[in-house]
Amino acid sequence: MKLIFKAVSDAPTRYSISGEILRAFKGDMCEEFDLTNFPVEGIFTTADTVDQTETVRDVTRDPSGRLVVTLLQAVIASQYPDKKAHWRESPTIDAEDYDPEICYVIPTGMAGVDDYEIVQGVDVAGNTGWTVRKKEMVDG
Repeated sequence: MKLIFKAVSDAPTRYSISGEILRAFKGDMCEEFDLTNFPVEGIFTTADTVDQTETVRDVTRDPSGRLVVTLLQAVIASQYPDKKAHWRESPTIDAEDYDPEICYVIPTGMAGVDDYEIVQGVDVAGNTGWTVRKKEMVDG
């Protein structure tokens, strides 16, 4: 299975993948999707939510039989002074390489900025998600 991630304001906190079975987690809630019988050239229409949060954006199975699933990652506004970060979808990754501690969506609007990092953050409204911030300097 291949995965693509899209940036949204509310998403599951993590996923787990075993073969063609996908689980989306948010808090103590879990929704399971068994994609083993998803047909070649099938049409994905909707997915159940987990704790009222959209889980899966798109599913396709190419003619070779490989699944490509678009999942969601939560992002919040940039926390880098005077810079807005927008987000674009991730490159395609192998499901076996997925790590819930990695931000796969890509920040844009940071051209020419070399001192930012991508971290989990909380915005002023209490929403959590990936954000960009100025790198913290470490005295050495």
